[in-house]
Amino acid sequence: MKFLFLSDTHGSVKAFEDVEKLFKLDEFDGIYHLGDVLYHGPRNPLPEGYDPKALVEKLKKYDINYIRGNCDADVDLKVLGIPEIARISMEYFGDFLLLLVHGEVFEENDVKEFLKDKNIHFLIHGHTHIAKIEEIEELGKVILNPGSTSLPKGETPRSVLVIEINNDEFNAKFINLDDGQVYMEGKWTLKDSKLSRAF
Repeated sequence: MKFLFLSDTHGSVKAFEDVEKLFKLDEFDGIYHLGDVLYHGPRNPLPEGYDPKALVEKLKKYDINYIRGNCDADVDLKVLGIPEIARISMEYFGDFLLLLVHGEVFEENDVKEFLKDKNIHFLIHGHTHIAKIEEIEELGKVILNPGSTSLPKGETPRSVLVIEINNDEFNAKFINLDDGQVYMEGKWTLKDSKLSRAF
């Protein structure tokens, strides 16, 4: 199984066109957008290729699962043709249990507290615009953030996350939208419901 995760397009049709250039989107078993789809937000500059109307037309061509972000308004849902979007979703991908959120539901320094009582393997979120892999060994959980397709922060490039699941193996690859290369990746296996890093 193969899944695509993107986040924080903030209205950039160019960012999504770059995703379309790199991937045949209909070959994924699922596409997930982790929020902040159309509006650029009051704290962000306008991203290159900012055209929410054109982005809507592109997005509507695909079966995309959305998580609501802090910049996603009711009117955004209406133009996307979606009656409602959850802020949090818990889903099984094979035997792996994932918690999907935008990220504003917790503060970065409180994420361990947020995850403590969650019986999951992975938390995947957007919001920070910084791609990352963070393993929380004491909780047996991994945090992944695909970064932003349009307005990356920190040292990370514009990127998406591709997850491939083969039996008990979970492979996460972060793809740079500017050159199509994998710039960060991690592999984990599941044994007796426990997650461990595969080297």
